Amino acid sequence: MNKHLAATLTLALVLSGCSGSGASTSSVPAASATATAVASIITATDSYTCPTATTSSGTLNCAVLPLGDSKYSTTAPSIGNVYVCSVPNGQAPSGTGPWINTTAGTWDALTKDIVSGSVSWPGSFNATVSGSSLDVTGNGLPLAGITTGTFPIASTDAVYQYDANPNHIASQSLNYALAYNPTPAATPGCLSGGRIGIALNGVSIFDALDAVGHDAVAREGQDSCHGHPDQSSTYHYHGWLFTCVADGGSATQNSSLLGYALDGYGIYGPWYNGKILTTSDLDQCHGTTSVVSWHGAQTSIYHYVSTYDFPYTLGCYHGTAVPA
Repeated sequence: MNKHLAATLTLALVLSGCSGSGASTSSVPAASATATAVASIITATDSYTCPTATTSSGTLNCAVLPLGDSKYSTTAPSIGNVYVCSVPNGQAPSGTGPWINTTAGTWDALTKDIVSGSVSWPGSFNATVSGSSLDVTGNGLPLAGITTGTFPIASTDAVYQYDANPNHIASQSLNYALAYNPTPAATPGCLSGGRIGIALNGVSIFDALDAVGHDAVAREGQDSCHGHPDQSSTYHYHGWLFTCVADGGSATQNSSLLGYALDGYGIYGPWYNGKILTTSDLDQCHGTTSVVSWHGAQTSIYHYVSTYDFPYTLGCYHGTAVPA
């Protein structure tokens, strides 16, 4: 039976050499800081779930989400699209499952098949402040308590008829020096495919597109965390980070940090002021500026938002990204 895993992850970020609870994030820390994460399974169901919530345009409906096929541009960023550095040129698109309504241009997350299995991994993740940089390291595997589906996808799995993903999951070497206090780039940066960030549970974050430029979250065979491996054996998410990274957000609490983009800006969950944010609330890079908890202080800063609708995480880079 397919299982949906939701997990809770607590990030403890301790800043050494900084005194006072209201230290400004604009200052360069005097010493290093290490982020450690602990995850635990909290529930399991047979399908992806969706909260009862309102958005700026009405009730959140995960059964009728906009399909993001071919919503990309190589010339300029725009709201609701992915600004890519080059046209996706993959040769093997995923199949069209019954949860896809190509005529209406929508998909139903609540009936999408999930890759079965519950595999544990020796994941590692650390974020260490060093001078003006945030050094993020890990092995790309999910932290203890976060499981993946079984890959390659078994021929007996219901998902196999739509996506016979033959790839395995293997350890990676992640080592990035991100800007501790990121700043906007002169112009938005394009996404070159592959890794665009790292979630706080140690898993790589890719953009919203599959190899042919279709909506990866809607179409690809993914496990209960919305994850799967690519040809390089890199396990990754294309969206819905809040599924297996604990989000403190709710109808009464704004969302928390879920991960870091490679330009140093944070990626947060969708809850804000009692509502779920959607693409229409965000800018061309799928971000906004508001007060969030950042480096241990409530700070008004630009950040990305992981939403239920396409393009899910980033539409472009707001800052200058380090090489993936």
